[in-house]
Amino acid sequence: MKRNLVKLVAALSVVLMLFTGCSAGDSTVGSKTAARVDEGTLKAIVEGEEYVIVDTRNDEEYNGWVIDESIPQGHIKGAVSFSQSWLEGLSAEEQQKLLDETGITKDKKVLLYSNYGEESASLVEKLAGLGYEEVLNIALSDISKNPNLSAAVEFEHMKNYQMFVYPQWVKDLVDGKNPDAYDGRDYIIIDTNYQTFEEYKKGHIPTAIYADTCEVECPPLWNLVSPETFKEFFKKTGITKDTLVILTSDEPMASGRLAAAFMYAGVEDVRMLNGGNQAWRQAGLEMETGENKWVEGEDFGAGIPVHPEYNIDMEEAREILADPNGRLVAVVCWDEYTGENNGGYSYFDEKGRIPGSVFGYGGVDAYHSEDFLDIDWTMRSYTEMEKIWAEWDINPENRSAFFCATGWRGALAFFETYAIGWENVSVFDGGFYEWSRNSENTIATGDPRVEYNKDRENSELKYLNSVGGH
Repeated sequence: MKRNLVKLVAALSVVLMLFTGCSAGDSTVGSKTAARVDEGTLKAIVEGEEYVIVDTRNDEEYNGWVIDESIPQGHIKGAVSFSQSWLEGLSAEEQQKLLDETGITKDKKVLLYSNYGEESASLVEKLAGLGYEEVLNIALSDISKNPNLSAAVEFEHMKNYQMFVYPQWVKDLVDGKNPDAYDGRDYIIIDTNYQTFEEYKKGHIPTAIYADTCEVECPPLWNLVSPETFKEFFKKTGITKDTLVILTSDEPMASGRLAAAFMYAGVEDVRMLNGGNQAWRQAGLEMETGENKWVEGEDFGAGIPVHPEYNIDMEEAREILADPNGRLVAVVCWDEYTGENNGGYSYFDEKGRIPGSVFGYGGVDAYHSEDFLDIDWTMRSYTEMEKIWAEWDINPENRSAFFCATGWRGALAFFETYAIGWENVSVFDGGFYEWSRNSENTIATGDPRVEYNKDRENSELKYLNSVGGH
């Protein structure tokens, strides 16, 4: 059996690590060559197809937060995000599956990087142990210090990266510090979910106040509440259009639901804790118990809704379906989309999708959103999301409305695309539940791509120019 073993020297320069296998009986456990990489070589790597480029740092730096002033903002253009910590506790088979799903396959050469090379070195060892034979490990600090190397690499970041905050940022805020991208305004941290007040009292982020999702949605369709009800809620909570609202939860869909609702109403600065309460715990930060109470306020400061365009109704959904540039995006599991089941909803039985809608990914059922999450419960990298959406011809330039059955998953997708910088996005609040209640509306099932291949003239979506989109 061949096995690649590696021992790394503590070098912070741009170093090429080439690993070659050796048999168990060999006196050496691996071979290693080191060479500096000039700007021409680096430029060829980042612009070519031989290497998969892997950013091994945390989400905040990948997205665009500047944690170290000496390191360029964002990530190398085209890099995928993958933390070595994700492999901990997994079997070799599970590790390989996770790597493959991220595009880090053994048929590719691998370029790893971190701020100073040390963080990515541990992943070099793990990849070698799995049989990867050629890995390049570089330090961003070396690139930033070398004008020629800097000129060879392009960096990019999420346009509105500040909308996804991270645990230390929130802690600094609570501790009275002045973290980056904070302008000193009043703020409120909201812990939200559906009927989890008792769980909230057992442990939550310091100063966080509980708000049930029922504050912003109501039966029978679970659409957003009326402008008057929003006004009453904001008075009760003291939230105004100028309040910084930070949302956290044990369920990212719940945070997304309130975030989209507040943006629709007119709160100007709404953010989500990336990874929610789980990220706070994983960072080793203390929780507090008991209940924090609202402090009643006065006027919200604007007519509600300030942004009605963020939340569309059924007639507007039909307009999007008729628009060649429109995308009505079903943020659901595949079995929901094709009509194999209804996602597990208990209060309706209809199965299928809105005809003409495109698949936007979701999770295993109506109550999970794994397709949007990494293994550590933080949001999947925005570049990966854009890539999988593009497979269904869902792109930044489209007029896109996201929906599920009652808004939670659609709202999460809306918030993420808005943070990425997509300019024409909304939530179809009524979603499939409202659509299926109207007897005049038809429902589609099956894989539309199969139907398209059977009959290009009469396919459900008439896919026109895409392999799987509208």
